[in-house]
Amino acid sequence: MSRIPQYKPDDFNPILNIDWAERSAAKKEVNDFFIEPLQALKDARTPSQPHRKTVNDFIFIRKGSIEKMVCSSLYDVQEGMIMLLPPHKIRTFIHNTPDVEGFYCHFSNEFIAEGPGLKYLQDILNHADIIYNPTLFPDDEHRERIFLILQQMEILYYQNQSLDLVRLYLFTLLGEIRHFIEKLPRPNLSVNETLVFRFRKLITGQIQNLHSVKEYADLLSVSPNHLNKSVKNATGKTASEIINESLLMEARALLSLSHLSVSEIAFALGIDDVSYFSRFFRKHSGMSPSDYRKRIDLS
Repeated sequence: MSRIPQYKPDDFNPILNIDWAERSAAKKEVNDFFIEPLQALKDARTPSQPHRKTVNDFIFIRKGSIEKMVCSSLYDVQEGMIMLLPPHKIRTFIHNTPDVEGFYCHFSNEFIAEGPGLKYLQDILNHADIIYNPTLFPDDEHRERIFLILQQMEILYYQNQSLDLVRLYLFTLLGEIRHFIEKLPRPNLSVNETLVFRFRKLITGQIQNLHSVKEYADLLSVSPNHLNKSVKNATGKTASEIINESLLMEARALLSLSHLSVSEIAFALGIDDVSYFSRFFRKHSGMSPSDYRKRIDLS
């Protein structure tokens, strides 16, 4: 079954036409860890196609800006900001300014499995999920320390030093970000908001397989009516509307992949009836799948 492309780091070349593995100085550990200054983006081909990665994806902007789409939301990552994305989340690299400076870094969960790294990472990602935003703007003190840590990680990496030492710096980096988050006002989620938070996380992982409110309600051990009321109170939208928005986002991402037919895309989304998929897409986007593809081609 066709899916939105998911890349391991040694297969990143098609994303921006940058050979990350070659730039890693032939290090076999590129699937575990990699770091490089963002100036490398001068060779990038943008925008990228929608894709997923098997690793955590980190960007720190020292100068200029980068525009990325995560799922269906557009983010402008500007000077002083960071963005941290977990594996498997759909992302599209849209654009970067020519003067962009900073660091790109990726790392696997396995690379930080021993030590405090995974706990720090999960706390950061939970915060991002709660506020529905994968970007942060650290204060001057944290921002400068983060920059110095990244500089040192880059030096150690390209001196071909042991990755054990680089790992310790990565723990410190995640610790700095977590420390900054702990200083922010923490939203106190109600019982209903917590349920909606869990619902949204489930949709991220299950939207290609589950499309009904009842299926999600069963996984959350609540009734469909209770889930609908909770979602409506927290977001102003029904649970069905949230599901349909996510399904439409997946469909748009797949339609941007020209090698997939509309039938293949419908099947990839767990929809056996291609006519139903076309009607669904037209109802929620205002155009047919074919017309949407033509608009992409024109743009």
